[in-house]
Amino acid sequence: MEDSQATSNPLSIDNNSAAFTNGTAAAITASLVYVTPAGFDTKLVLVVLFVSFGILGLGGNILILYFVSKKNSVPFHQSSPFLRNFNLYMKSLAISDILACLISVPVVCAQLMFDIFQNGWPCKIVRYIAVVFNCITINNLMAISTERFLSTRDVPKTFSSSTVRKLVYAAWVTGSLIVFAPAATMNGVRHDISAKHYTVVCDKDTSYLPYRVIVAGFVLTQHVIPSIGLLCINVILALRVWKRGKRMIDIQKDNAIRARVRSQQLKATYILILVTLAFVIPYSSLLYYAAFVVVFKPSLDFQDDFLIRYISAVLILSSSSINFIIYVVQMKDFRAFLKKVLCCKGDGNA
Repeated sequence: MEDSQATSNPLSIDNNSAAFTNGTAAAITASLVYVTPAGFDTKLVLVVLFVSFGILGLGGNILILYFVSKKNSVPFHQSSPFLRNFNLYMKSLAISDILACLISVPVVCAQLMFDIFQNGWPCKIVRYIAVVFNCITINNLMAISTERFLSTRDVPKTFSSSTVRKLVYAAWVTGSLIVFAPAATMNGVRHDISAKHYTVVCDKDTSYLPYRVIVAGFVLTQHVIPSIGLLCINVILALRVWKRGKRMIDIQKDNAIRARVRSQQLKATYILILVTLAFVIPYSSLLYYAAFVVVFKPSLDFQDDFLIRYISAVLILSSSSINFIIYVVQMKDFRAFLKKVLCCKGDGNA
């Protein structure tokens, strides 16, 4: 009789099993303790690094922008097309770095230090703000390097100032729009740190196939292709600059004025190469890390992975400070400008 009753109601077993499973899952979740992704000391060190590079990058790039604005006050007919293009490059990169230091750094530091903006729309917005200016910069560098590559060939193709301006505007618009796609995939993702502890961080949600496709496409178009392309282009540019520098030395006695103009152009191209590499190398750090994990398969827990990714973000931010140092070291007129602005000599010029 008992057997017949059991077989006559087969759903009772499934319902009981489902109730048991749900109850067990709830009990396990209730027994876990939520912790922050990193300890206080680790977060404090990262925030100090972010703020330090942010302040240096902000101050330095404001000075660069002011310097370029002063140079742009030269009458149009007295400045060469190359000089106008070079100033436009400097201005665009400086504005991108200033906005990153002013907007991205405070938001990222607040999320890291206070463990906020980890779910929903706040998570998506914060990730957009954190990434957008890096994408704008990489697109700017692609436009700059392509123009320099074409203009330094044996049969050069020189872009007009209006064309360069359009390329820079396109880099800003493209960088601002393309980040919406990966930002939409961001949400609070749970990570089990140990048998008794878990955390939730704002990260890409790869549980859906369309999201995985979006993230893969973004990495390919904004990291892999630009990084490899910029490295190759700038290595070729560096070789061209070196060869033309030797050629300039051979003929400068007979063509002093032309040699001086060529020297200034090669110097500016050399500066753009250094600025590009100063950004691309740290920008590609996550690719190096991903390749290292795939090849060597190290045993890293979540907290180690979390720390490495934030250190990579700090390295990317440091490029804004490195740019300022490059301009100071390589540009004599910029050093003279800083001396006038920062050093008060008591003669009324500050």
